[in-house]
Amino acid sequence: MIDFTNCKINKFRYYGGKNGGKICIIYNNEEYMLKFPGINEGVEEHEYSNSCISEYIACEIIRTLGLNVQKTILGTYSSQENTKTVVACKDFTSYGKIFKQFAELKNSQIETSKNGYGTELSEVIETIEEQQIYDAKELKEFFWNMFIADTLVGNFDRHNENWGFLIDEEKQRVEIAPIYDCASCLYPQLTDERIKAKILSAQKSIKPLPVNSNDAYDIQASALKEDGKKINYFEYISSLKNEDCNSAIMRIVPLIDLNKINNIIEQTPEISEIRKEFYKKIIKERYEKILLKTYTKIKER
Repeated sequence: MIDFTNCKINKFRYYGGKNGGKICIIYNNEEYMLKFPGINEGVEEHEYSNSCISEYIACEIIRTLGLNVQKTILGTYSSQENTKTVVACKDFTSYGKIFKQFAELKNSQIETSKNGYGTELSEVIETIEEQQIYDAKELKEFFWNMFIADTLVGNFDRHNENWGFLIDEEKQRVEIAPIYDCASCLYPQLTDERIKAKILSAQKSIKPLPVNSNDAYDIQASALKEDGKKINYFEYISSLKNEDCNSAIMRIVPLIDLNKINNIIEQTPEISEIRKEFYKKIIKERYEKILLKTYTKIKER
């Protein structure tokens, strides 16, 4: 665990987003966005969400899939009040590159009346196919690869504001930004007590289908929508109705190595054994019941 308390702060760089406070620090001569945990909603005020842990582990898991993902470092930050677990996310907007959210690109499609922040899947795909700043085929492949990675780590908040592009206007160049903002993966608002009482001690299986409940354990739908309804990862992927999604399954599933993933979880500091057990269980369940099952169905067609 790196202690970031005494790192120099760039007070002129600010970050948006809702999930906890953020400051820009200089670590090893590079700029990092330091993310602080947000307060849990619906539980005691002193309890903080595990979003920083989720951000770190999810990014490391996605990295094992060979996808370009933001570099993260887990650490601590001390104030007069207490010491908190934080995550440092390397700032990929350094060196003159400007970050543009996909929502802004979607908003620029002036021939339509679509809202850039709307997450209807058909509109997202239409924007990918009609935009003119990046190769549409490659961008679509990236999108579906990210969708499958988000399925594995249970990301329920991949909307149009947390993926996008790095643009160098002077050189007229654009690249897809690394995958980032994975704080909503792996059920960040579940405390150890709730994991033990509700899930592991009850020997409940991690269900691939969402339940209509406010319990974070049951939130497994994508932020993307189809006909106004949030997409159920299991139902959508297993339907085999989207060939681009099917192709991503065939690309990504063979790269999933549960041993590597379990090692990442085991080596993550400052988390309890019961939380490690939960993370390993949920990843295994999502891999086997959603992704591997669909992969096998496609191969047998």
